[in-house]
Amino acid sequence: LKQHFWLQPPPPACSKPGSKRDRSHPARCLLREEWSAMKAKDVLDTSSPKDMSPSRRPLIDTSSGAGRTTLIYKLAFFIPLALLAGLCVVGSFPMSSQSSKPQPILQLHMMTDKGLKGRGAVCLDGSDAGFYFAPSSTGSKGWHIFFNGGGWCYDEADCLGRTETFLGSSKTWSNQIYMEGMLSFDCAVNPDFCNFNVVVLNYCDGMSFAGDRKDPVMVIPPNESEAKPLYFRGRRILDATLDTLLDMGLSNAEEVILTGCSAGGLAALLHADHVKRRLGVIPSLKKFGVAPMSGFFLLHSNLEGEAVFPEMMEYAFNMANASHGVNADCAAAYPQKETWKCGFAQHAFAFTQSRVFLLNSALDSWQISCIYTAGLERGFPTEKVPNLAGNCSVVPGWKNCSQDLASCKAGQLQKLNEYIEHFQEVLAINPSAGRRGNGAFIHSCFTHCEALSNPQWSGFAVGGTTMQEAVSKWWRSDEDPASRHTYSPCLYRSSSSDPTCNPSCLPPSEQSMVV
Repeated sequence: LKQHFWLQPPPPACSKPGSKRDRSHPARCLLREEWSAMKAKDVLDTSSPKDMSPSRRPLIDTSSGAGRTTLIYKLAFFIPLALLAGLCVVGSFPMSSQSSKPQPILQLHMMTDKGLKGRGAVCLDGSDAGFYFAPSSTGSKGWHIFFNGGGWCYDEADCLGRTETFLGSSKTWSNQIYMEGMLSFDCAVNPDFCNFNVVVLNYCDGMSFAGDRKDPVMVIPPNESEAKPLYFRGRRILDATLDTLLDMGLSNAEEVILTGCSAGGLAALLHADHVKRRLGVIPSLKKFGVAPMSGFFLLHSNLEGEAVFPEMMEYAFNMANASHGVNADCAAAYPQKETWKCGFAQHAFAFTQSRVFLLNSALDSWQISCIYTAGLERGFPTEKVPNLAGNCSVVPGWKNCSQDLASCKAGQLQKLNEYIEHFQEVLAINPSAGRRGNGAFIHSCFTHCEALSNPQWSGFAVGGTTMQEAVSKWWRSDEDPASRHTYSPCLYRSSSSDPTCNPSCLPPSEQSMVV
């Protein structure tokens, strides 16, 4: 496990000039050729991004906590689970503090005709899948398709545990939900997408909608004698949803933006080109773009040099048979034993042809807890008891700092800055980061899924530009150089009582996993 996965250098030259294959490193060969070709065609913009000195504060009263998004769960058990794992789960949201207007309701639509007796688009427990939908109130031909998130299940025991929750079964789903931030229907908060038709794909497959296993995995629960089936059908859920939506008006769409939060943000990136191809049957479609929220999880070791998160994700990828549910070009470029890397954002992004605008913190609170300071789950990959939240914040001496920056010492802040630098370096060597039409809003606030909260969506700023404004400028552009839509993070001050470098972030004592 003593390997550092955080940074892979630019791929070496291919074994033969102009070759599309390098037997030892086929994917790296392709990446190098793509990088060189884009430079030659002036498609890759390598100019420096604009100065990112932050200057604006969020529209939020942090002294009282007003405006902070609150999720209401049916069971109190899931509140600490969500806070620990940074889950972007469906819930009931209060009225926005920035507006007195009530938010429209998204209604649950179950795909009962596409379950086990149909095409097999089901949750982990075999229950029917579904999505939430709210039609445009103005007759807009714009569509916002959003992947819900909620982490992953890393082995059979974890996935079996999920079947008892809303993350693995549809049996307890609410009939309606509200959404905020980038999915808000309030045009004062979300001027570009407030009138769009909104779809929220509910997450219940445990593998970012990428699982594609024909037969169920049979698992015997503890203290029981009969095995229970686990269905990994995320890709079928996605395709069934698209088919259903085409019959509900998506076939007349003119604009489509694909987004998602956390594991759903990763899903938006994994499936970007697949969804674009599926929507190619729409003659009226003029614009398609992808804006993953908090989904750029690094393929990174923990602070002790152990490849904890990569090892767990590799097992989960193979368990769910996700090689046919991720970016096809990425999967084709890697040897079969390495296709699991295509389940990571940095590798999928390198092969993504769709326009992409990344929304992410370089100091994402979930990544710091559950990647940088994580440990392997006890007994993994043959656990006896499910660990739904992962084994987060367990590196000795890091429990408090990994969850509360106000408790971090100077040396720990330096280590956190290293993660920010690693994040930026991973992006810098990615050929898609500089491709025309793309962009990224990467900040330093210690949060997760902040684009789903009205105050953070409208308040977090880099270089005087808020997250909402940055997305708007990108969406309204076309093939601009990526540098025009690239916003970079700052480093924390390790020698100050207030280490915050971006004044639009919440103070360290207030920063957490905004879900």
